Order: sequence, then C-alpha cells, then structure tokens
Amino acid sequence: MDYKEYQKIIDQSMVEYVKNGGSLFYMSKEYLFDYDDPNDAADHKKILADKAVQAMYKKEKLPDGIRLKQCIFHGRNNK
Repeated sequence: MDYKEYQKIIDQSMVEYVKNGGSLFYMSKEYLFDYDDPNDAADHKKILADKAVQAMYKKEKLPDGIRLKQCIFHGRNNK
C-alpha cells in the first residue's frame, strides 16, 4: 500500500472527526490494519504494524503483508 492510498483513508477519517465536533488540539489517532495472512502469530502482526506506522510517519510504502483498513481519531473525551 503506497502513501497516496493510506493518506486518503487518514484524510477521510480526519474530516469525519472534525465534522463530528472533534478538537484538533486534543487529538490522537488509532490505526486498524488488515493482514494478508490472518493466521500470522500475534507478535508477527505487532512487528508488521510497528513497521507500518514507522513507514507512515516517513510517508513511505507500507511493508508487504499489511494494509491500513481504518484510522480512528480520538479527542480528549473520546469524541
């Protein structure tokens, strides 16, 4: 999954969060991923997710075997 694909998902989530009254000051985000092999061990999935988040911060292609499914923004009171 390349930068343009996952950035579109993040942008749509941000717009939805702001439309629902979310604060840009008190904001955190949570990433939900899909894995090519759902039978992978949990620790392997964790390693892939960590690598994916690092790649996203660098605006790079995500590692093979993982795709961003959803981004959820949270405010101070989980708004």
